[in-house]
Amino acid sequence: MMSCAEVVNPYEYAWMCYLQGKELREAGEPVKAMQSFITAEQNVKNNHGLHGRIYSNMANMCRQAERHEMAYDIYTLSTEQFALAKDTLAVAYALNNMAWEQAVMGHKDTALALVDSALAVYPSPLVQSKVKESLAAAYLYADEYDSAFLYAREVADTLYAYMLMAQAHAFSGQCDSALVYAKRVAVQTTNPRYLDNTYYILTHCDSTAGWADVVALAEKRNDVQRDIEQYKSEMAQAVLLLQQSQAKQPFPWCKLLIALVVLVAASAIVYEWLRTNKRRQIKRVTAHLHQCKDPKNEIPWNLCDLPAKLHERGLTERETRIATLVLLGFSYAQIADILNRAESGIGKDKYLIAKKLGVSIKDLQTTVFNIACRN
Repeated sequence: MMSCAEVVNPYEYAWMCYLQGKELREAGEPVKAMQSFITAEQNVKNNHGLHGRIYSNMANMCRQAERHEMAYDIYTLSTEQFALAKDTLAVAYALNNMAWEQAVMGHKDTALALVDSALAVYPSPLVQSKVKESLAAAYLYADEYDSAFLYAREVADTLYAYMLMAQAHAFSGQCDSALVYAKRVAVQTTNPRYLDNTYYILTHCDSTAGWADVVALAEKRNDVQRDIEQYKSEMAQAVLLLQQSQAKQPFPWCKLLIALVVLVAASAIVYEWLRTNKRRQIKRVTAHLHQCKDPKNEIPWNLCDLPAKLHERGLTERETRIATLVLLGFSYAQIADILNRAESGIGKDKYLIAKKLGVSIKDLQTTVFNIACRN
């Protein structure tokens, strides 16, 4: 009898294995599902979109097995593949998944940077809604429970948002509120991953004694505990299978190079986005000040953190203020009036500032503008 590999081309075979893996995963057979995903990954050729989907499913299973470092690495591979497929929405979702893993591992700053990258790649309400879950998780695991609750509350009514809100309240000692959200999760799902966290809250919050329905839900933990433990065991076996398959493969130098290229590209996008925002801010401030009758009291001297950037280049406080006014397009006479200085002295100061920055006086405004826009 001929195998599937003998009757279809490698791409069709990989696609069939991928679909089979999804079906097995939904049917509660993670080990067989992972075997199908591994087979699909080994046979897919020159289809970056499918490759990215396979990696995403593998990473999801690592997440469910609480192997977050491994999940992060595989989400990184999915990001590379989606970038090669030029699927910006999928790239944004993959970056957000990477942010979530970093959040759970307690790396809040890295998670927030990845969230910014996801929004820069695909700034849409779809992505904004998803990244709020990652933001909530980042603050939750950084012990900033109020911020975690606020971000989770902004998400549409989802089980995961309820679970985050329950955890935020539970960790901050607000048991009654925690139980309200934990109960919403407990009565709406049979997913072991959600139930494990939810039943922990139901059984550890002090207010359970006064809630008959909550006590009843908490007692169900005994009924689902065996299922939860079996689920965790099977998911761990699936991840072990994935580890063994990766150990047999040579180190993917080409994939590492692609990862670096994707990282550089994402960093460039975020960098340019920040610079564009700073340019717009400077132009708005400039336009506003030149329409004011008396701009003296409205000048934002710390515009785009300019003083710190100029101090690094050896400029004094007085020179920094003059450079800021030059950036905003004020004339010699206007600068002298604002600073209560002689106009001739302003000219000498501009010469010294230009000399310190290594440019001519005519290029001074452009140079200061570029410094202000840098990150």
